[in-house]
Parts: sequence; C-alpha cells; structure tokens
Amino acid sequence: MKKLLPWPVLAVSLAFQAHGAPGLPYSADEARTWLASLGAHVMVINADLTLRRKLPAKAFDLLAYYPLSKDKADAYKRTGQLVKKKDDIANLVTYRITNYRLTNEKNETLQLEEDMDSGPLQNFPLWTYDKVLCGQLGVYVKLDKPFERVKGYMTLVWEVPGGMAHETRVPVDLSITDKDPRPGI
Repeated sequence: MKKLLPWPVLAVSLAFQAHGAPGLPYSADEARTWLASLGAHVMVINADLTLRRKLPAKAFDLLAYYPLSKDKADAYKRTGQLVKKKDDIANLVTYRITNYRLTNEKNETLQLEEDMDSGPLQNFPLWTYDKVLCGQLGVYVKLDKPFERVKGYMTLVWEVPGGMAHETRVPVDLSITDKDPRPGI
C-alpha cells in the first residue's frame, strides 16, 4: 500500500516539479545561465597544503568561479563585506560526481574516498578574474592513494532546487609542482 505524503510536503514537491523553484530569488533562465557559467569556469588546483609543501598528495580542489552581481560587487566595494543570504543561488547549488577516471604517475587507478561524490559546495574567498569580482565555489577531492601527478577526468553535475542541473566534464592533469592558476598568485 502506498503511503501518501503529508499535504505540505506534497504541495511543495509538486510546486517544485511544476514551476521550478517558487519563492527563490532567481528565474529558471537565471539558474540555467548561472549553472552553465559555473560549469564553464572550473579549475583543477592543488590543495593549499600541496601548494606550500610540494609533497605527494591525496587531495586536490575543483574550483569554479562566477561573477558577482553588480549589486553585490558594489556593496562589497562600499563595505568591504559580502552579505550572503540563505537563498542566494551560490548557497543553494549542490554537485554530484557521476563518473571519473583518475590515475597517478605510477598508472595506479585512484578512487574517491567514500561519501564524497555529492553534497553542498564549499565557499572559497572572493577573487578577481578578468577585472570582475567573482565568488568561488569548490569541491575538495580526497583520493585513496597519493599522487605526484594525477590525470584523467571527472564528470560533475551542478544542481539547484527545482530540478535544474548542468553537467560538466572536467579534464584533470595536475602535478604537485604546478603553480596556482588563479590570476595574481
């Protein structure tokens, strides 16, 4: 026998399916554009510890950036702070790793550590790309074996409430001696 959902849960669920994400501060077109932009600006970088020590590592970062809205950038320039709201799209986006293939310099297959193939994105500090103030979101990728060089790919699906998603295949070719690719470093 099917168990029916309580009315409020059912109503919210149907509303999300039928109209996107009602009550959220962005439209479906804005969300689609935002996710595509996020997917287009992904970098594979060494974790901070690896950038400093240059020793074999078991982790790296996938870092995606997005331009701040004019209002947020202006507010930041005026106050030196960025006020984040719970319903900001950057706070609502999640990711899933749908597939990957990674190998180290010994041609060993590397596996992700358990429980790290989905979830909320981490906020990274603001950064300027092409003279535009940007927010940065990322995934800390933890592996089962160390590497001096890791090669392969990861396929990420970025998602926002309302069922909207964008898939990005990220090529991975990283050495522990690589410099930070962010401008100004």
